[in-house]
Amino acid sequence: MSGKNKILKPGELLFKVGEQSDGMYLIRKGQILVYLDKGGTEIPLATIGAGSMLGEMALFDKKPRSASARAVDEVEVTKISNDEFNKIMTQIPKWFVTLMSTLSSRLRDTNERLQDIEAKYKGNLNPIEELIKTAHVLQLLYFKMGVKEVKSWAIEREPAEGEVAQILNKDKAKVTPIIDAIVSGGLVTITKNSYKKDMLTIHNRGDLERFIDFSSRIRKKNTAMKFLPQEFVDILDLLTRQAKATAYDTFSIDLKMLEEEGKKKGFVVDKWAECALLLADVDDAIIVTKSKDINFKIQKKLVEVVLQHARILRAISRSEEKKQSGKAA
Repeated sequence: MSGKNKILKPGELLFKVGEQSDGMYLIRKGQILVYLDKGGTEIPLATIGAGSMLGEMALFDKKPRSASARAVDEVEVTKISNDEFNKIMTQIPKWFVTLMSTLSSRLRDTNERLQDIEAKYKGNLNPIEELIKTAHVLQLLYFKMGVKEVKSWAIEREPAEGEVAQILNKDKAKVTPIIDAIVSGGLVTITKNSYKKDMLTIHNRGDLERFIDFSSRIRKKNTAMKFLPQEFVDILDLLTRQAKATAYDTFSIDLKMLEEEGKKKGFVVDKWAECALLLADVDDAIIVTKSKDINFKIQKKLVEVVLQHARILRAISRSEEKKQSGKAA
């Protein structure tokens, strides 16, 4: 059973999930990644190296491929075709062939159940939690590799994203939109260094710590919440406008008055009462109390920072909502 040798280039597909099996493979050199694609999300199952077998279950149970496989680096495999394998099987007792077929079917069923569990786990990842983790690592990187520029700190974007991806064990392509959300919210800005490379620039490294604290408090208030409601941002937007219009360092306003102002400005206020309670105890800039009505006490100089943080959470929420609506379509 000599088989036929085949060389795969890095990234080249060996076989795809659902394809009919035409044999098994012995890996002579390199590594093969076995993975699933669930709604555009790649779920790695195993990385198999030299000396291992791949695709052997289908030789016994004749079922289609249960996962996809591609070369991680340059790979050499030896293919044992179904016909070659069947010639050998004629020399083996039938009871042993039946036993192997049963074991292969059971192993495949177990693999499929485990894959479903992992796919559900991946699908249940919370975007807000992922944003908090990324911000934590980013904050550490500013201390590790940050460069002082007058009154700001900067890190080069490309290697920073690579570090975040490596530390969190994530695909770099999934880190980029999270960084984009932080940038679009204004917490971090994009500048260029002398080599015209993108730099992630922040005025104060402590700003990230405050953002993390704010986001973590929101997360604790409702652990099931994956998307920050637009109404939450709208309330803060209007509170910030009110703060700019007053001459006092602090001011108070109740929800009913805020809703009336909101209607005049064209906001949809139907869910403001529910979202207003989310603001309680998330930042010292806003004190929320409730008696007959919900009341806000606002620190003028700080409320705009809270709005900025909310816009970042909303940016990552919008990104995830688009993905979800795309899958539903």
